Amino acid sequence: MRDKSKKILSIVAAATMLSTAFAFGGCGDYYTNDTTLSGVNAADAVSSNGGFVVEKGDYVYFINGVENYTADNTFGEAVKGSLMRKKKADVLNGEVKAETVVPSLFVAQNFNAGIFIYEDKVYYATPTTDKSIEDGTVQNSWIDFKSAKLDGSATMKDYYFRLENNASNYRFVEDNGVVYCLFEEDGALKSFNTETEETTTLVKGAEGSFYYDMNDLTNPVVYYTMAVTVNADSDAPSTLKYNQLYQVSASATVASVDKDNASYTTSAGYTYSFNKTFMEEKNAEAKDNKTDEPYQFDDYTTYPYVNLGTLALDGIGSLSTGHGFETQYNPDKGTTAETANGYKYTIVSYASYGEGASKVSGVYFTRADAEGGVYDVDKSLYFLDDAKVSASDWNTVSGNKTSNFTKVASNTTNTANAIFYVDGSNHNYIYVDATSNKLTKMENGAEVVMATGVTGATMLKLSGDYLYYTTGTDLSRINYKGNADAYHPILENEEYKITTIPYVTWNSNWYKPEIIGDTLFYCNGDTVNGASYNYVYAAGLTNLAADVEAYETAMDDLDELADGDSKLLTALKYNFKTGETSAFDAVKDNGEEDEGYTQEQKDAFKAYAEDTAKVRMSKFITLMGKVNDADADAMQAGWESSLNLITQTEEEAEEEFPTWAIVLIVVGSVLVVGGVVAVVLVVLNKKKKQAEKNEKIANAFKNKIDTTDDKSIDVYADDEVEETPAEEAAETTEEVVEEAVEAVEEATEEVVEVPAETVVEEAPVEQPTEETTAETTEETTQE
Repeated sequence: MRDKSKKILSIVAAATMLSTAFAFGGCGDYYTNDTTLSGVNAADAVSSNGGFVVEKGDYVYFINGVENYTADNTFGEAVKGSLMRKKKADVLNGEVKAETVVPSLFVAQNFNAGIFIYEDKVYYATPTTDKSIEDGTVQNSWIDFKSAKLDGSATMKDYYFRLENNASNYRFVEDNGVVYCLFEEDGALKSFNTETEETTTLVKGAEGSFYYDMNDLTNPVVYYTMAVTVNADSDAPSTLKYNQLYQVSASATVASVDKDNASYTTSAGYTYSFNKTFMEEKNAEAKDNKTDEPYQFDDYTTYPYVNLGTLALDGIGSLSTGHGFETQYNPDKGTTAETANGYKYTIVSYASYGEGASKVSGVYFTRADAEGGVYDVDKSLYFLDDAKVSASDWNTVSGNKTSNFTKVASNTTNTANAIFYVDGSNHNYIYVDATSNKLTKMENGAEVVMATGVTGATMLKLSGDYLYYTTGTDLSRINYKGNADAYHPILENEEYKITTIPYVTWNSNWYKPEIIGDTLFYCNGDTVNGASYNYVYAAGLTNLAADVEAYETAMDDLDELADGDSKLLTALKYNFKTGETSAFDAVKDNGEEDEGYTQEQKDAFKAYAEDTAKVRMSKFITLMGKVNDADADAMQAGWESSLNLITQTEEEAEEEFPTWAIVLIVVGSVLVVGGVVAVVLVVLNKKKKQAEKNEKIANAFKNKIDTTDDKSIDVYADDEVEETPAEEAAETTEEVVEEAVEAVEEATEEVVEVPAETVVEEAPVEQPTEETTAETTEETTQE
């Protein structure tokens, strides 16, 4: 069992109290799915761990789209944002439904970490369902860290630990067979052991950010820099000009604490001691001032310097050594430094490359002369291999020699938005020159221009022979393994030209697209009638060139069939993208001849929809999971609105608000007069039959979408189509209201003066929307 007293104290100290924070379910209290999933093997290999999609064994596990963290997180209620899975063999088969693994929200707002799978469990963060003691509101900006069995048989009701900030940096890692959660809280780096359920503070007071592995999210090592402060345990501390480069692993611990001498020893073998007398004096001052005592001698995390890491590079200079500035933070004392002034390190990134025995991991950094100014001449980007730091003979002072590093670049001008890869001992990188807009690679010291006219590109991933990159919400790729001749424009080698995937539009505010094998997974950011629903889709990459050509041919075919008829083109594209006809059927016979579809348009649409030889969007992309009911209804309504294309005149638009305003004001004012209310109801009842008919039209296809059937849902719309209101029920409602207004006016002429004391104050009037119009129609029908 975890130390619950510490958890309770931490929550009591928080600004917002959670009313159920003390009602723990216990370590053995779990939710269980109705059906236990088969095919889970703890020994199966895992790929792409830590993002929104993870492959393990025969299955792909994924977060089912982007849900708001304020949504209902009651276990079993979540569909969008929950964890689902699909067999790898069925990923591109829209006929096969996904299975729900954990029906809870996977919506932590840190999109550099997602789901982590180790053996037969998934580890994740989810919004808390506890409520505030003060006002009873759900505190869903807090996140609980949990685990669940991959077969759905056991999901924690309780949590390992909780954080107030749902965008906190975190990741679950495995170190020596134990799963830890590395996380940041109040500027400190901490580690939670899921077996012992203990939290260890690894570092406090780092100079800047903590750097996790960019490519391997399961790597338990983190890099950071620390300032060197002498006399930290006094009223006159002094920070030296050089700094130190450290790494720490999730399994690091404090080996011992000597509270009698105010010192502690780390598992890395460093001992830090402090002036206990000074610390006691500060405690006494705090007690006199009735404030918290700053130092607890049995708790090393309250000491002036908290660092359980391993020193990688000590920036100390020879002058510092000669003037007696070696401190307890300089473990390799007496070593002659490379330079007089020492170094100040700046981390650029930390990354791993390769797999197994060939795996290479290390830190990219720059360094400046500690004195700066004329001494600061080295602008190079360097790489230090982790293997060197972990060697038993590594010296943190002599290790500063440039011969111990790989020089990646002479400067960092083009490396900020670069993507790196390792070829033997060479560290190469690809970037876009901001001045020339050239997609360029630096490979083995030679510069190769791969393409020109590339702007706004963000490097995404290297997979197989290809570089994938994004520009806005578009996704492109190019074979990056060619020589200079392969990219020469005169040769027109299609294999080494940029291919932009025209049928993929991704949500750039969520996780970046991921590639596993020959399949692209992404959050679909395209829209239906201006609204984006953000579910996860998959696209095959094996025959990408042929697929792109087939898609472009299909688009040309649609244009030819429509022959300039924008309304018909919209209907054709609707069927192309969804494979459905229901929304078109709902609006094709909508009353006035000039507002509906002509017989010629209907015949053209019917011929296309029934032609099974035509290519549909399902050939190119596949919905991975399930769409919830609310989104399914909204998509259907969105398509109906897009397809209707009834154009409202300016005169009608100007009249719309006055009509509604009059109704709301008049009805609101006369509700105190019973006779008038009766008149209004009589008029409304006269329209009951027509209202029922309109309600039937508005809802005719509402329930036709099987929200568990992937093939029937699509989130695409034609951006070229003019969007106009098309709720036929709303039109009928306006007619009802107009007659109601007339009746009210006639009735109010006969109303006698109302005593002042009976008048009810009117509420502010809001201009109605299409939604409120539809609601009024429903209420009218009920009346």
